[in-house]
Amino acid sequence: MRMLKRLVPCFALATVMALGGLSGCTKKPSQDELTKLDEARTAAESAEKKLSDLRQERQQLEGTLAQKQDKLKSQEQERDSVKQKLGK
Repeated sequence: MRMLKRLVPCFALATVMALGGLSGCTKKPSQDELTKLDEARTAAESAEKKLSDLRQERQQLEGTLAQKQDKLKSQEQERDSVKQKLGK
């Protein structure tokens, strides 16, 4: 009886280990896994390119904004100067 109590857990453990070994722990990825990996790589490269393009566009827009702010500031100064001269 005691021997049977020890044998059942050992047998269950051996069965689980055997099934785990047969369940597909291969050394090489399958063709489906390679295809998915390539698709993921392509998507990541595409996202990185889009990010780069958007960063470049942002820099251009920030440059344009800075130019327009400078122009606005100089025109406001000119306006204030004209107001002062008309007020006198």
